[in-house]
Amino acid sequence: MTVTNYETLFIAHPEKGPRLKEFIERFKKVIEGQEGVISQVEEWGLRDLAYRIQKQGKGYYTLLQYRASGRAVEELERNLRLTDGILRYLTVRDDEANHAAAQAPAVDGPEQGDKPPPATDATTTDSPV
Repeated sequence: MTVTNYETLFIAHPEKGPRLKEFIERFKKVIEGQEGVISQVEEWGLRDLAYRIQKQGKGYYTLLQYRASGRAVEELERNLRLTDGILRYLTVRDDEANHAAAQAPAVDGPEQGDKPPPATDATTTDSPV
C-alpha cells in the first residue's frame, strides 16, 4: 500500500456554515481511520462561486492536505458524496515535484516565456525614400 500526498478542496452550502467544523472533523476521522495523516486544514471561508451550484452563488471553501493511500481517498470521496450540504469537491494528488518547484527561489533574469528585444537593422530607415 503506497502512501501519497493529496489535497481535497470541498465547498459546503452557505447555510451549513455553523456545521463546517463538524464536517471537517468527520472527514479528518475518515482519513485517519484509513491510516492517513492530516498535514494541514485551511478554511477559506465564505466565497463567491464562479457559477451557481444547486441555486447557490456562495459557499464555504475548505482545503484538506494529507498523506494517505488510494483507499482512504475513495472512502473520503464516498463520504463527501453522501454528506448533505457539500456542493462540490475535488481531490488531486500532490506530487513531491510540485513542492520542490513551489519552494525554489525565484531566479532574476528573463523567463522562458519572455522574448528578446527586437533586433534593429542598420540598413533600414524610418524616413521615406
